[in-house]
Amino acid sequence: MTRLLAQTNLGTLEGLGSLGKSITDEKIAFEKFTTVFSTGITILTVSGGIWFIIQIFAGAFQWLASGGEKQALQNAQKRISNAILGLFVIVFSYALISIVGRIFGIDILSPAKPLITPPPLIIQPPLSP
Repeated sequence: MTRLLAQTNLGTLEGLGSLGKSITDEKIAFEKFTTVFSTGITILTVSGGIWFIIQIFAGAFQWLASGGEKQALQNAQKRISNAILGLFVIVFSYALISIVGRIFGIDILSPAKPLITPPPLIIQPPLSP
């Protein structure tokens, strides 16, 4: 008779590579997730900025090489305006992430700080009789 997969002993599952073996606590797992998330946002922002610079240079070169041809000049202007629009989207997205983080009290862009800060401790003097 065949055994079902649920009845098969698969051994201990430790996760994927070094991430699975080193995560033993929920706090460590959450810190790793926030670090990966923040690093991903940083990489996307930097690569978007580099792509903006490349597109501006390509549009400027296309503009110079148009030689007065109307269609080529319009294509160059469209490329430059799309690059500027893309930069605005990147900056707006970064600002939106910061604003949402401040509203909810979570600093998404800096995972080294504690995500949820406890309320300040208020020490009241003892009441005198």
